[in-house]
Amino acid sequence: MAGDATDGRLTSLRSVADGASLHFLGTVIVNGLGFLLNLVLTRTLGASVYGIYAYGTMVIASVLTFANFGTDVSATRYLSGNLGRRSYQNRILGLAYATTVAVSVVVSVGLFLAAPRINAYTLEEPLFTPAMQVFAIALPFQALTHVASSTVRGLELPVEKTVILLAGPTFQLLAIVAAVAVGYSVIGVAAAYAVACLLAFLFALVYSLRRTGLRPSWEFRRAEAVDFYDYSAPLTLSKASSFLFKRVDVFMVGIFLLAADVGVYNVAVLLAGIVAMPLGGINQLFPPVASRLHADGDRATLETVYATVTRWSITASVIIALPLFLYREPVLAVFGPEFVVGGSVVALFVLGQLFNAAAGPANDLLTMTDHQYAVMTNHVVFGLLNVVLNYLLILQLGLVGAAVATAGVLAGLNVVRVIEVWYFEGLVPYTTELWKPVVATGVAGAAMTALAGVLDGYVLVIVGATVGGCAFVLSLAAFGVAEQDRELARDYLDLV
Repeated sequence: MAGDATDGRLTSLRSVADGASLHFLGTVIVNGLGFLLNLVLTRTLGASVYGIYAYGTMVIASVLTFANFGTDVSATRYLSGNLGRRSYQNRILGLAYATTVAVSVVVSVGLFLAAPRINAYTLEEPLFTPAMQVFAIALPFQALTHVASSTVRGLELPVEKTVILLAGPTFQLLAIVAAVAVGYSVIGVAAAYAVACLLAFLFALVYSLRRTGLRPSWEFRRAEAVDFYDYSAPLTLSKASSFLFKRVDVFMVGIFLLAADVGVYNVAVLLAGIVAMPLGGINQLFPPVASRLHADGDRATLETVYATVTRWSITASVIIALPLFLYREPVLAVFGPEFVVGGSVVALFVLGQLFNAAAGPANDLLTMTDHQYAVMTNHVVFGLLNVVLNYLLILQLGLVGAAVATAGVLAGLNVVRVIEVWYFEGLVPYTTELWKPVVATGVAGAAMTALAGVLDGYVLVIVGATVGGCAFVLSLAAFGVAEQDRELARDYLDLV
């Protein structure tokens, strides 16, 4: 029995590790592509016109939560929890695609018609309305791409998930750089963005169907649909509310401040978001693994996996956070001197993202253990709180006020998520092994701070990040490798 438990734990950890490592690699590439894209746009369009592009894509990302109607997460849950039931999986996939098409088209048309009013209440820029209308056309393709991605995610296929992850940013970079190269401004860039979204969806659809062997079935069964929508409906409100604590700050900066401020703020937020990359990787295959273990009633393995991947999230995130926090102004200078004023925003969001990393996959664990209504309540309450705090603090502190509000809400929300997982499921993500990355962070931070006294500019960023990374890794090695990590390493070596 003990051997079976060990095998189950290793299998689950390996599935998450495979997904995390591949997604992390993919995310590094995606962020590299995104960095190049934003660098091209900021350098060619300037802060004000780039702010129009950034604001438009932010609006699209916000309404995307409605356009999916929770079908992407629902597909992951029901596909992973019903392995071997091919007919059922095909019906679920058909339900997900049909729902997404219907809802996303309605939302897209509404956004297209509302573009002039959005502009009137926010940026008041002549170019924003036509650009926003072009972005609206791209919305259904993005929503459908998420369903294709969730198909391979639900079947725990990390390679396929990573390939689809890379498709969108690759098409966007190629199309938008081509548009800029021939002299188009923000309208042409928006059109290139829409074309890239169409190409990404067509690729994701064909690729996911070929790799999984699933075929959407249009056979309707009322009981299955009721169960599906009972799960997806609260997730829709939950994800829509998550916009209020994730991106409403950018929206409100556009209302109360200038387009140039939106550009600066958006770059700062994107940089700090790099800290979330390790957790993003873990969250690719942790949800289907958690759903499977929860369905099997294997709580011991679920807690071990939860604690282990949370430690991974913390360990990997802090070494990314250190150079961004300590060297934020030289990093921002890469985008142009006008972006350096976002240094305080980067610092605050890095701290907020560290709370996110420290909570591990707590939110996904709540979702996959049938606590979707608790997740919905969290997002509504903290989302509304973020709106109120942003309104009060932006008027007083400008960009820094927006960052204080949103980073603080993100930190508080993640504390609540961890408490809820403990309360509802009795699972705790923290072990005594956590002292190792904490102390290693102190060693690396001291080394990087010392270098700041003798170096500056890009040299400081490159040398400091390298020295800090080496100090962090060597410290962890000196403290000893955790037992779960040794078991996983031996399992990988046995399969080589």
